[in-house]
Amino acid sequence: MSRRTGNPYGRTAEQQAEIANYVRAVEPLLRRGATLELDGEQPVGALADAIEQLIAGIG
Repeated sequence: MSRRTGNPYGRTAEQQAEIANYVRAVEPLLRRGATLELDGEQPVGALADAIEQLIAGIG
């Protein structure tokens, strides 16, 4: 988070603790309710393919 230059949020210890709490408390709820989860660390082409499949009703 310290490498971000366009947004100062998340630099203080308090904000980092808040973010960690959201990840622990909210992320599992979002994952449980999701019908599809895309991994943003995948190559752009793979993400685009997954989205195209979703739109086409294949995935």
